[in-house]
Amino acid sequence: MYHREGTFCHGSRAVTMVPHIIYGIIFVMLFFFTIFPTAEMESVGLTVDHLCSRYLSADTDYVMYQLKSTSVKLLIHSAMPFIYVLFIWLMMWANPDEMMVVQRQPSPLGETVWDVFCSAAGTLLIVAAVTVFYWAQDVFSPHFFFLSIQSKRFCSLSFTRDTKIIIRSNAISTLVVTESWIIKTNMYVHNIIPQSEALLYAYKIDTKEVITDTLESAEFVNIGVKPQQQSRIKPFIIRINVVHIKDLRDRLQQPILVMPSVQFRTLTERFVEAFKEEVAQNPTVPSAYVPDEGDCCLACLQAQPDVKIAKYCLDVDAAGSVLPEQERCQPCGCRPLWCVSCLATWFASQQQRAERDTWLSKKTTCPMCRARFCVRDVCYLEGRRTPPAQEGEEEVQPETEQ
Repeated sequence: MYHREGTFCHGSRAVTMVPHIIYGIIFVMLFFFTIFPTAEMESVGLTVDHLCSRYLSADTDYVMYQLKSTSVKLLIHSAMPFIYVLFIWLMMWANPDEMMVVQRQPSPLGETVWDVFCSAAGTLLIVAAVTVFYWAQDVFSPHFFFLSIQSKRFCSLSFTRDTKIIIRSNAISTLVVTESWIIKTNMYVHNIIPQSEALLYAYKIDTKEVITDTLESAEFVNIGVKPQQQSRIKPFIIRINVVHIKDLRDRLQQPILVMPSVQFRTLTERFVEAFKEEVAQNPTVPSAYVPDEGDCCLACLQAQPDVKIAKYCLDVDAAGSVLPEQERCQPCGCRPLWCVSCLATWFASQQQRAERDTWLSKKTTCPMCRARFCVRDVCYLEGRRTPPAQEGEEEVQPETEQ
């Protein structure tokens, strides 16, 4: 796709050269994983911070560390397109038969695109180098690391003796909270605000699929951060996993204001709600099983028992095949002892966390008699809660132990 002078060829008679495609894909992946390193790459130290740890030096104060880290990342990222150009030129020189195709009429558009890319790659590297050199002339003080506060008074701060928590938001964003400061670090632009001046408010919770050992759903809370009074500090937003909200609250001097639409719920609490919705679709059990008014749930000792484990499922799998005997649900002879929330909590506690998305299809055993049951075997007691969808349906007599 290049002739011997290095021009890019295009047209119906051009031959697509596999090496160009392979090299392009490799450099795109290299560029991507340099910016967004995976957990495996971080574990073996294949990150910019680790590879440049000698220059960054963990002994320097926290602010200077971030200034140097941002500068190094900017130089490396801006140099990668130019490195790709140099690599292509080198391969054209070392192996012209593989990298070039001679064509009578080279495509002007192809030449223009390649020349523009080469010029842009060189210009980007020069601009980045000049920018970092400019920062270094004033010991990084004008660095737009502090663009959000537009003040030099934070540049002399040292965080080396200040205990802190670090919460990883994503591959390029980290939240650092010390006893005195709230800092959000991004790839190039960072935000910092004193805790004494910060007002935090949680305004939104959303769900996102995250990849760990498996694909899982996680809840993230969006928290706005702004100064309590008019100042030069610009507001910013932090986004963290809900599981870290307690650690954040413990470190903050000021409470987080929670909007009415925001509800912090754990994985178990979310499962309990889903469990209740499934149980509401099951039939109710007859009044003979309703406990006395003074009876309390054996787990919480507050609510009255309102469900009973009654064999109701069909003992078939998702494909409709009959399950083997050792996998089938079993009749439970226990009288009602649990409220639906506590039974759902018990059900969740017996499952594997990595299989959270399929918990409702799993089975567990009765806390008392150890009879195996699934969510289809959990029925509300008659008169305690009658789901609207089940009104008018006939009551189902549960199986009892023979």
